[in-house]
Amino acid sequence: MLGIYSWRRLSGKDDHRVSFTDSKLRPEVKKRFWDYVELAFISAIMIWSGLSLFFGGIHKRSAYVNNINIYLVDLDGGSVGANISQLIFDFEITPSSPVWLQRHDLRSLDAVKSWILDSGWGALVINKGTSDRLSKALSDGTDYNPADAMTLVESSGRQVVAEMLYVSSTLSTAAQTVSRKYALDQLKFFHDSQAQLPHRTAALVDPISYTTIDVAPAGFTISPIMSTFGYLVILLSTIGVLIVWKMTSFPFFTKVRYRDLILMWPVLLLGLALVLSFYQALAFLAFRGPDYNSLALTYTPATFFKFWFTGAAVAFSLGLWLFNWFLHLTPLFIALPSICTVIPNVVSTIGTFELASKFYRIFYALPFFNGSSIILYITTGAHPTVGRNVGVLVAEMAGMTLILWVSIWVRQVCALRGISDAHGWFRGSTYFHSPIPYYKSVHEGAESHRPADAEARIESKSASDSTLSAQAPPARRRPTEAIEIADYDEDNVSLTTGNLGV
Repeated sequence: MLGIYSWRRLSGKDDHRVSFTDSKLRPEVKKRFWDYVELAFISAIMIWSGLSLFFGGIHKRSAYVNNINIYLVDLDGGSVGANISQLIFDFEITPSSPVWLQRHDLRSLDAVKSWILDSGWGALVINKGTSDRLSKALSDGTDYNPADAMTLVESSGRQVVAEMLYVSSTLSTAAQTVSRKYALDQLKFFHDSQAQLPHRTAALVDPISYTTIDVAPAGFTISPIMSTFGYLVILLSTIGVLIVWKMTSFPFFTKVRYRDLILMWPVLLLGLALVLSFYQALAFLAFRGPDYNSLALTYTPATFFKFWFTGAAVAFSLGLWLFNWFLHLTPLFIALPSICTVIPNVVSTIGTFELASKFYRIFYALPFFNGSSIILYITTGAHPTVGRNVGVLVAEMAGMTLILWVSIWVRQVCALRGISDAHGWFRGSTYFHSPIPYYKSVHEGAESHRPADAEARIESKSASDSTLSAQAPPARRRPTEAIEIADYDEDNVSLTTGNLGV
């Protein structure tokens, strides 16, 4: 149907065009072929850059798990606490498991919870009085709850993925192993000593168990990707706007003053960041609601503004960063900074500093990581590093603004001198097209049209000659070149026809 419609409607329209196989097109086809080969090569560089950044950022992440410390806190101080401590420190240490350490300066469970909330990953606490309660249950048959023996304290709000994969699993595995081994050792002791069985055999068979406390719960449905996905959508939306600005801003650089440009672009980028981050904050409010999770911190109006301005800071810094690149890159390479910006920022939020190699730790200075850390603190109160995160974002915004001022100056110079065109192609490129003449060609053309004896006449010219020439009748002074007279289009005055518009 489409072919019939085209044949009927476009009949005769292609008569003046040539076939793709025409010999006249061969030089152009050959030229375009090598352009497309270059494009394929650049695309290969882009995809391997993105893949290398992503897989390199998470490669052998488990090899750095021993950079995470988990603590044992013995509040019991009795035989049970000593036996459990010995069992835990007898565990085999591997590079893919956290390191167990012990703290003696924490005197209560509340102190442990407060410390984990502020700076720790997790702790196994042997509760106070465990030895006495177990001894009384075995000897007198008093009530005994094995879950009161140990408490696992964790903070998923510090970094959700690392907590789920390594900290929480390590704590629960250790507690289950201790519970099983302690029960077997106790049964073996009663069997070897041929002691009388206690009145409550439950305390003998199941003496040790545990409860878990998450002091900063962030394990609700979308928490691991909430801020990451929100910032990613903002960034992708910003990229589209920045590309349009790049392609359509050429008249600004040729007609607007530099001081106005360095004020206009940061203001536009800040306005865009505020609008997009406002939408993100609204979406999170609508999805989560004030009672999304009773364990998380209460969502207040202040929380909304914190979400909004944190997202704006992230979007503004990344917008400044990308626009610096977009101003100077040709369309061939315009996707490269986008890939090399999106991938490292995403990787920084799905991992943690302790699980990264030395090279990839630079990712944790990126806006996504600092913004996500602020959001996790706002929603959970865990690991307060807001001062450092805000400082990094402010420094990035200020630094990128200064660099943008330099980039605008360079872009304006290139535009006014005919070095680059509206789309970013540079002189010498196949696709270059600029209405501005190349400054070197203009200079060389002026030099070539200069009279041969011009310098001699300038040197021999005296004050008296200047006076005589000034007093010469106007009728005798003829121009050396013809002057073209053109009428002004917006009125009815004509210098060629003599119409004065009256």
